Amino acid sequence: MFCRFSAALAVLLCMLATPAVHADDDDTRFLLEQARRAAERRTAQPGELVAPPGALVYEGQIYTVPTRLDALEPAIYVAINTGQWERLTEFTSRYRLLRDHRPALVAMAEALLARQQGDHALALHRMQAAHDADPGDARIRLELARLRFEDNQDGAARAAFAQAISGGLPEQVQMMAQQYLRALDERARWHGSAALGVGRNDNINQASGDYSCLLAVEDFCLFERKMPKPIASSMANYELAFVRRIHLGGNHNLQVRPVAYGSQYRRDDTTGAVPIEDYSNNTAMLYLGYNWLDAHDSFAVTPYAEHYHRDGHTQYLARGLQLEWSRALGNGWQLGSMLDAKRYAHTSRGLRMATDYSQYQWSLSASYMPQANTSVYGGLDATRKKHAVEQASSKELALRAGLYHVFPGEAGVFVNALGILRFSRNDAFDGFLGGQRRDRQQVYIVSLGVNAWKIAGLTPELRLRHSVNRSNLDWAFGFRQTEASLLLRHNF
Repeated sequence: MFCRFSAALAVLLCMLATPAVHADDDDTRFLLEQARRAAERRTAQPGELVAPPGALVYEGQIYTVPTRLDALEPAIYVAINTGQWERLTEFTSRYRLLRDHRPALVAMAEALLARQQGDHALALHRMQAAHDADPGDARIRLELARLRFEDNQDGAARAAFAQAISGGLPEQVQMMAQQYLRALDERARWHGSAALGVGRNDNINQASGDYSCLLAVEDFCLFERKMPKPIASSMANYELAFVRRIHLGGNHNLQVRPVAYGSQYRRDDTTGAVPIEDYSNNTAMLYLGYNWLDAHDSFAVTPYAEHYHRDGHTQYLARGLQLEWSRALGNGWQLGSMLDAKRYAHTSRGLRMATDYSQYQWSLSASYMPQANTSVYGGLDATRKKHAVEQASSKELALRAGLYHVFPGEAGVFVNALGILRFSRNDAFDGFLGGQRRDRQQVYIVSLGVNAWKIAGLTPELRLRHSVNRSNLDWAFGFRQTEASLLLRHNF
């Protein structure tokens, strides 16, 4: 009797310790973050010679600029072309006091100065005033088109560049306009990355391997609690992350973002201790929604659907709504926030291991680029999981910190590292488990690649992921897991 009871109890406890049947949000975030960081790489600009007040640097020499129309007009153009913004303010102030000055040139200079200071709305307003004052000025038309391009007004920018090219501009200027038109074409295409890899995971079932004797008489155990042991397995894995922004006019866009990733493990769980035999899994998500985008702000309202497949069957279909906002603050800083609501609907097969529930999440993110090849980022996530019973419902708080860096040199070595510290607490005491569950989880993900070592256009990338989960009910929910994989990635 005692043996049969002990075996039944062990099966129930093993089911409780089975890893959660849902996609890994950390992997989703890391995949999207890495693709975005790689696309934001910029080349550092060389240092510039600075001229003293009243003078100008031109072709490596310093020239004094007198207060005359024939001297100040070319000086303003040279200051604009070479980025000598402090001198531009001085020259413009002196130039506008002269009787026969061109108001359109003053407005253009003030617009470009506002752009340099990060005020794109003012820059567009003043450049439009310059264009209204002198519609035939080819330079002003070109600068207005560039400002619209930077403000993500793709339709207006395309029309302005096409008009500039047809206006008989010099060949060099037409070439520059053609480059912007090609950049607009590039914006309208699909972007993202695809990767295939192989690796190994030392705990695919996220098991604790705990053994306890609950009741013993002398040296004989009447009631024992034996949790599954970790299962190690080699694997093949893949990642897909695509995005396309379809311009609708002005700053309005339709954004499409498919994401998929998964792992195929070589080993199965043949112990019969848990209902799951094959831990191989696949996650697919489709985001489709509205996106407002200008030079500083991005706002998106994105409904999405999520499909999760494991153990040879669809486990659940989830649908959600995501609200995202981000703002470029200048000096390399960017701030963002997200609200996300999702409802999990499990299939009949999925209900053997989980129940339907709702999840709500609020995130605050910040990033800083101290230099063009380095980005430091982090954030805070607050998550609420609401089940039908209090014992399964929980609140989570997570802190994220990461670093993306491209090392100098022709090899193009890059590293992306992310650390997550997560605290969770269930709503109520669970009499069967003997406590109110409280977890502390650490997740570390590091990706290292070398752009110069491409194989048939694919970049090799080493990915390491280490997770440690500690719980007051450690016998059921504690685990350590390390996964290493070598991926071949194509960015486009």
